[in-house]
Amino acid sequence: MPFLSRDRKYRTFQISGDSMLPIPDGSYVTGEYVLDWTYIRSGQPYIVLTQDDGIVFKIVDNKIEHESKLTLSSLNPLYQPYDLAASDIKEVWKFVHYISAEMPEQRENRFREEQLLQTVQELKRQVEEIQLKLNI
Repeated sequence: MPFLSRDRKYRTFQISGDSMLPIPDGSYVTGEYVLDWTYIRSGQPYIVLTQDDGIVFKIVDNKIEHESKLTLSSLNPLYQPYDLAASDIKEVWKFVHYISAEMPEQRENRFREEQLLQTVQELKRQVEEIQLKLNI
């Protein structure tokens, strides 16, 4: 791609699933190779090649220096963050851009989804409170 630096190494991966919505299933994500994992910036998206899970595209919290792991989070709040040991990492690629054949969702639909998610989370919290009271 002509807008990428010729001095760096890039690779494009096709992602699957809904864990990184609004980036849709089947999109192609391009990453820049990260040689030194201590330079991974927490809170940024990365493509991580793992020993067991293959390719994962996540927001990364870098704990390599102190805990020898990365914590991986999805953009989709329905998925919980999880830890990945450094020994399970094969390669790391810093997210550069994505390409998709799908149009982004309309803002109204996104707003409705966020409202629905907030309602479900509030209901879950209330049920948990009721359960705690009943167990006392």
